[in-house]
Amino acid sequence: MRRLLSLALALTLIYSASLAQQVENLQRAIVLLDETMSKCFSGSSTNLKMYDTYDTSSHRGSGVADVWPYTAALEAHCSVLEALDLLKGFEPQLYADHHDRLVTRLRSLYDNLAYYRGSFTLVSYAQQKTWRVYGVHRSNTKGTATVTGIENVYDDQMWICRELVRAYRLTGDEDYLTTAYNLAEYCIDGWDCCLDDKGNEYGGISWGPGYNSKHSCSNGPLVQPLVWLSEIYAAQGENETANYKYCYIEPDKSRTYELRRPSDVFREFAVKIYEWQKKNLLNTSTGVYYDMLGADNTIQYIKIGNRQYRDHVNTGNRGGTAYTYNTGTMIAGSAELGRITGTKSYFDENARLCSASVSQFTKTVTKDGEAYKRFPTDEKATSGFNCWFNDVLIRACVDAYAMGNSSAQRSSKILLDAIQKDLDYAWEHYLQDGFLPINLLEGWQETTVTKGFHQLAFAAEYAMLAVWHERMNPTSVEPADDPFDVGAVRVETYDLSGRHLSHSEKKGVVVERYVCADGTTASSRVWYR
Repeated sequence: MRRLLSLALALTLIYSASLAQQVENLQRAIVLLDETMSKCFSGSSTNLKMYDTYDTSSHRGSGVADVWPYTAALEAHCSVLEALDLLKGFEPQLYADHHDRLVTRLRSLYDNLAYYRGSFTLVSYAQQKTWRVYGVHRSNTKGTATVTGIENVYDDQMWICRELVRAYRLTGDEDYLTTAYNLAEYCIDGWDCCLDDKGNEYGGISWGPGYNSKHSCSNGPLVQPLVWLSEIYAAQGENETANYKYCYIEPDKSRTYELRRPSDVFREFAVKIYEWQKKNLLNTSTGVYYDMLGADNTIQYIKIGNRQYRDHVNTGNRGGTAYTYNTGTMIAGSAELGRITGTKSYFDENARLCSASVSQFTKTVTKDGEAYKRFPTDEKATSGFNCWFNDVLIRACVDAYAMGNSSAQRSSKILLDAIQKDLDYAWEHYLQDGFLPINLLEGWQETTVTKGFHQLAFAAEYAMLAVWHERMNPTSVEPADDPFDVGAVRVETYDLSGRHLSHSEKKGVVVERYVCADGTTASSRVWYR
């Protein structure tokens, strides 16, 4: 018994240290989030506007942010709420202080997202339909934003869709789900369903309805939210209605449709989009993803009967910068598809992408005699978006670690430990007016300007690091309800001799093994009960 008590004490110290790290990460995420909302946003709760830039020396914001940076505010709130939910049992006061107010502010952000919303009729590959979507630029009146041509892009709709599905799962607010469904349907409508000479769809989603080029960022980001939507609607069971109007092209080029269950369509397209991007945009020599397939952006049309439809346009060679987020969305996608299918290839691809990300996206540097890994950054805050690109990779690594593949865990842990060190270094050395510089290891470097976009990315990273630490070393005796954990789908409990325990026998020192969708063990933990 004395030995068991010593073991329990040692484990308690380990988990106490883990809890301290989680809480510090979450507290810093909340600080960054609140600082950004107070300094980079203006107006009332019914007319909220985000500045494009913020000067930490003059303490003033300027310009108006596009919808993409605004979406990062939704993401950061969802990430903090996710971490608060997981740590509620051990930090009830932190939860009480922040949860409800952040839920309220998230709803305000959603309501004011309507300033970017507009309506237009789109002639797509298989139908003509009027859509309500989000434009690049903000209007002065809700619902009147310009969204025609190149004024809306599919990747913006995908990022918004993802965060609204998260918001629904975190709050239960049906408005979020309704809008996410419509955006997913709109993006699927952008799929190139024209048939080649063998009767196969060309596939891929262009950057926007005003473009022919097909990008990693207008395909990969949709995979994860499609999986989530599929699960939400499949959970209705026999009550799910086959009311999704699925449009497609027959071999004779005629356009038709059938009514299908939403869960089936969302799951099918999650697979189709993932496989298309893997086939067309993976750089097999580096192991990470190209940016795009270029093309002449003159939209072509074809007339079938008395109706006009968009026609396929051949794309050029793949190329462009290998940005971290384009590989990150495919890491997240393979994690989700591995979870719901148990297919080994997704686990293997996830591990390869994580490993390639370490070699391709980080560079070891020395600061104060200690080794750090530098992620891609920009010369100045107004010249690029690498802070947020890195955020997408980091949150995907949290998913990758949960899959339980030991190779993926090793690589994702390298990346997650690295961003933890980088963020902490910047926090301890360069925090200025409540904000961090985009170059976490070198500081502000003669500039005082930042973007709320970048600060929201840092807040989201800190929050997801808290989530990651909680999943690695759970602080609650019973697993928390964690709808976003792609790894631990069930818990099996054993005593130290390996005997499986029933619920009534779970006393003393026990081992809990978390089992992944493919049957492998994601992680184990020992508890003294």
